[in-house]
Amino acid sequence: MPHPTSPPLTERDAEFCINAATRTLERWAIAVTRGEKETLLSLYAEDAILVPTVADDVRENRQQRQAYFDGFLANEALACELGEYSPRVSRKLGTVVIGGHYTFEYRVADETVTIPARFLFTFEEILGEWKITGHHSSRLAG
Repeated sequence: MPHPTSPPLTERDAEFCINAATRTLERWAIAVTRGEKETLLSLYAEDAILVPTVADDVRENRQQRQAYFDGFLANEALACELGEYSPRVSRKLGTVVIGGHYTFEYRVADETVTIPARFLFTFEEILGEWKITGHHSSRLAG
């Protein structure tokens, strides 16, 4: 089902789109660190696809994403730190893709668990808000 979108990118500045998507990515990392599940879920488009870091199932709707984040956000002292990343904007569609690295840390008993991972997010402006439309994350090898 197509999304109602803003004007084509030819009428928009690519830098504006990248900056707006980057702000959504930063809000996502803050919401993870703060354990703000509702904020986190609100950043995803209704039909967004999530391929999460520490689970095998592809999540295709809000209920499935919520079930994943219920467990993930329950980790004690969970934090997400963004590393290096690179954005790209589709001038034809106005979709922004940001790929890079982040690190999750949390505590289990008295031990700190660190999960370095890579990510690929896609963002679109939907009804005036920049939403996550796709999110793939996987642990780094090694």
